[in-house]
Amino acid sequence: MKKQGELIPSNMRYSYISLTTVLLLVGCGSTHYVYKQSHIISHPFQAPRLQTSTKYAYLDAVNTMRSHGRRCGSLGYFSSAPALQWNDALYHAAYEHSADMLESNAFQHGGSSTRSDWTAQVQHLGRASNFKERIENNGYKKWKRLAQNIASGMHTVKDTMQQWQLSEHHCANIMNPVFTDFGMAHTKKKGERFSDYWTQNFAAHQ
Repeated sequence: MKKQGELIPSNMRYSYISLTTVLLLVGCGSTHYVYKQSHIISHPFQAPRLQTSTKYAYLDAVNTMRSHGRRCGSLGYFSSAPALQWNDALYHAAYEHSADMLESNAFQHGGSSTRSDWTAQVQHLGRASNFKERIENNGYKKWKRLAQNIASGMHTVKDTMQQWQLSEHHCANIMNPVFTDFGMAHTKKKGERFSDYWTQNFAAHQ
């Protein structure tokens, strides 16, 4: 996903995923899966209460980027998009995944299938959770479009947003005018090279 001329720090990892009610786009767009809406009973992850200042810092960062048109690499030019609103269910799903990546020392959109993969455990999946299942388990239902960005290695929301902006698919998720709802979370472990794990969830209801 690195494009010629971009400077990507060696301690930065990031990935994106986008999902509609019928289509899942993974990695660089080479794999597609068909999903149906589920009707699972939600058992939300008990994420810590987010400080109001932190919540608005996350929301301001993404909405500032959306407020100006920009080119997202080969995906073309995106006009400015309406501001997103904060959604606690998307935050809980994002925190669940950031915490799981930190505890399992893994960097992926799928859950770890270990004890820290909360949705996999409470839904008795017998496998790793996917981000759609985590979002639904945390209470966001009847959606028409979902997307997720993840990153690791940068310490601040500003630096993480700058790196996502340089990646065309992350940029496109952020700029997509279809999305109305947003949640973001960050976990941190001291003494590790990839000590910061960031997750963004984007969604729109039917």
